[in-house]
Amino acid sequence: MRTQIQKAPQILELLQKKSVGLQHCKPTSSVCVLDAKDAAPSAPCGHTLDSIPGPTNWPVFGSLIQLLFKGGLKRQHEALVDYHKKFGKIFRMKLGSFESVHIGAPCLLESLYRKEGNYPQRLEIKPWKAYRDLRDEAYGLLILEGKDWQRMRSAFQQKLMKPTEVMKLDGKINEVLADFVKRIEVVRNNGKIKDLDYELNKWSFETICFVLYDKRFGLLQEHVNEEATNFIAAIKTMMSTFGAMMVTPVELHKSLNTKTWQDHTAAWDRIFSTAKVYIDKKLNKQGSEKEEDFLCDIYHHSHLTKKEMYAATTELQIGGVETTANSMLWAIFNLSRSPCAQGKLLQEIRSVVPAGQVPTAEHIRNMPYLKACLKESMRLTPSIPFTSRTLDKETMLGDYTLPKGTVLVINSQALGANEEYFDNGKQFLPERWLQEKSSINPFAHVPFGIGKRMCIGRRLAELQLQLALCWLVQDYEIVATDMEPVEAVHFGTLVPSRELPVAFKRRSGKVKSSLFVYVASSQVKSVCLCSALKKKKTEVDPKFFRDKAVITLQKKEEHGLQHKKAKQYNTSKTKLKLRGRNYQ
Repeated sequence: MRTQIQKAPQILELLQKKSVGLQHCKPTSSVCVLDAKDAAPSAPCGHTLDSIPGPTNWPVFGSLIQLLFKGGLKRQHEALVDYHKKFGKIFRMKLGSFESVHIGAPCLLESLYRKEGNYPQRLEIKPWKAYRDLRDEAYGLLILEGKDWQRMRSAFQQKLMKPTEVMKLDGKINEVLADFVKRIEVVRNNGKIKDLDYELNKWSFETICFVLYDKRFGLLQEHVNEEATNFIAAIKTMMSTFGAMMVTPVELHKSLNTKTWQDHTAAWDRIFSTAKVYIDKKLNKQGSEKEEDFLCDIYHHSHLTKKEMYAATTELQIGGVETTANSMLWAIFNLSRSPCAQGKLLQEIRSVVPAGQVPTAEHIRNMPYLKACLKESMRLTPSIPFTSRTLDKETMLGDYTLPKGTVLVINSQALGANEEYFDNGKQFLPERWLQEKSSINPFAHVPFGIGKRMCIGRRLAELQLQLALCWLVQDYEIVATDMEPVEAVHFGTLVPSRELPVAFKRRSGKVKSSLFVYVASSQVKSVCLCSALKKKKTEVDPKFFRDKAVITLQKKEEHGLQHKKAKQYNTSKTKLKLRGRNYQ
């Protein structure tokens, strides 16, 4: 017996080499102790899935009835925060046929990240797969798994995840923003903008389409493209219908041809049919053009089929429209409630971007407070309150051994709201991200997910949001029109429960009127001037103006649409200072 005890350390060492789970154990007498970073409170080592605490699990319905009493699926993000407070850093829940384990602690996320394999799996989005199978469409990045996922991810990664490549897109982003700022002047009424979320959706759609297809849809003009507005509506329908089919069997919806299934399918039909038209136009290009084009460059340097390009590009477009616009909406709201933070942001923008210049990706590199404002907004009001993983092998997480196939839900909303990780967590405090000795765990803030399956559009989305905030804060003070609470509800993304109480007040010291230039040619083009006409002091962009081109200046009052005093100038004699880059 004594000999066996003496050999215990050697036996444990041998077992550690053979077992992933035991690699976290240390020989302390006869007790197995987990590393501190992986330890969940008060549970013995090696507990099974069934021993994880959680809300009442009723037959057939699971915790669905309990969730309905808490406000239903549209309030599920709030319920998950409450469950973490009640059950701790990890709990188990079943909603109808959907069973998952929820984690809401940085130590558990880090542990998951360290154990991630080469091909991490996401939660299976069954309604999306059912549609693809029905219409014989390929799977995109959000659905694919294994080597097929890696092959598609690699094809897009160079263009979307390499910072120097994304920085090259600032010209296109700014071109759309110039139109968006003009649009704000047109649609605001006493500073307020009706359907601000819809205007932001149009802005984000216009931007992502310009990046992907090199095409402007004119959504920010007075007469909008009906095809584009239908696409936006289809995305919203698709996002609002797939949730119900995640907690009740999609096969049942499909066999009964429920209205939810009909609406979901019709929405995807619209999304795919619209996207295919413009993808085909780009991919059919010949010659040297394909090397200079976003989609063509990916297509001609990868082994993706056309169907795979349809699937991947469509999903990129969906993310570019819905989540980016939603993040911008919440950033505007949070700044309206934080005039002090907004003042600091304006000061930083003015100190980095010279007067009369447009902010660029290069400028953004020197704006830490801008980045902190967006980080803080995403912490306080995330667009996506949770993301998922599916374990591809048995995994030790905290004190529990989870079997292969377990669905993990990473509750970023619960992380951001937890006072244990964020002091004064209910307050908008960008400064928390700028402290030299910050105690914030990097795994406490994961708005774009973690690891190899992090959102592939992250860098593009961040650049869009950063530049957009620069443009808006430069020109407008964003003010709160009331201080009543604004609740968030879940419809695929977290959206405000009511029209946001914000207004855009033109900053004092700005020119009281704006000047618009119309080129007299076969195709009308326009740009916005940043100041009054200046003769022989600044240069005309030769890419836009031709020698002796006749232009017309029209003055638009700040609070009206009337045009006054149209004049003609000859560009060979008169030079103008332009605001923003030129666009066709």
